[in-house]
Amino acid sequence: MSSATSRVAGAAGDALGMAWRGAAIARHLKRVDPRRLAQFARRVRLVTGLLTDVGSRRYRRVPWKTVGALSAALAYFLLPVDAVPDVIPLSGFLDDALVLGMVFGAAESDLRAYCAWAGVDPTPYFGTDDVG
Repeated sequence: MSSATSRVAGAAGDALGMAWRGAAIARHLKRVDPRRLAQFARRVRLVTGLLTDVGSRRYRRVPWKTVGALSAALAYFLLPVDAVPDVIPLSGFLDDALVLGMVFGAAESDLRAYCAWAGVDPTPYFGTDDVG
């Protein structure tokens, strides 16, 4: 097999793999409750508010590592350059959402404290479970 044929075969295999992953992601997203996506968008706005208040020094009760993690995750979400390029349908957004979701989960108690400080009901951001 020539090197050109090998490259074409490799590219075809990559394209098939990407199509299969895209189809699997699409099936998964069909099972996602639209309310979860709305909650995710609200959390992004909450984090943006927290970072704005921290940057303006109105809110100082959050650990620097939480500010750093949230800033990095939000930048990863907003910037087009990341591990899985955003131009790849669904997959590009899914890795961004995964990173944000993990950081949101790790920072939940700090985000709830921010809600209390700001006088905001945490229910739209976290549901009805009351955690720490």
